[in-house]
Amino acid sequence: MGTPTIQVRVLAVAGRRVWVAVSGTLCGATLRVLHYSLCARATDERTHFYLDLNAVEWGETLSPVEIPRLLPSGQRLRFHIVGAPESFSAPFRADGRCRLHADVASAWAAWTSQP
Repeated sequence: MGTPTIQVRVLAVAGRRVWVAVSGTLCGATLRVLHYSLCARATDERTHFYLDLNAVEWGETLSPVEIPRLLPSGQRLRFHIVGAPESFSAPFRADGRCRLHADVASAWAAWTSQP
């Protein structure tokens, strides 16, 4: 078994909106990498992240209780989560800053409806 890796690619930026596609294995170590990557991309406290997790392999050792550490702090930040498995969705639902999308089309509709 190799070292888990995570890739974070910015696909689009429009004003305060940032669309990020993530691939690789999400585990304790890569969760921190993804967290810091999101922190670095927050243009201000009102940034809206569109976080596409469809290509993420959710590590066996990752617990849903660790998920809140993924998102940067900031009450005005917003997160549009795409592709989170049901077993990891509860922490996102509990965070009032998050909106879960069933698919990329739903997230894209939200993206295009913002000024």
